[in-house]
Amino acid sequence: MMGKFSKGILFGAVVGAASGLLFAPRSGKATRQKFVDELEDWSDLKEDFTDKLDQFKESAQALQAAADTYIEPFIDGINRDVETFKFQAEPRVEQIQEQVEKIQSELPDLPIEK
Repeated sequence: MMGKFSKGILFGAVVGAASGLLFAPRSGKATRQKFVDELEDWSDLKEDFTDKLDQFKESAQALQAAADTYIEPFIDGINRDVETFKFQAEPRVEQIQEQVEKIQSELPDLPIEK
């Protein structure tokens, strides 16, 4: 099914191009020159696109290299900071838990006012 559709599109493009060339309001020489100019424009666009794509690839490679250089040490540094924080926080958390338990054990002994 798609093959018939593709053939139809190709046939329509060829017939349209031929009709455009045959029934163009310009002379054959002017039409050919316009066709050559259009091809040159498309060629220039292709070259520009290729250059921009190459620049993008280079930028992406540079970004990847920078990421490889900086991200791993950054993650390692954060992991060290987290471990240091845990090490410093654990005794404090234990002290707070002890205080909470002490308060809770003494709380039932307090008279409740109404």
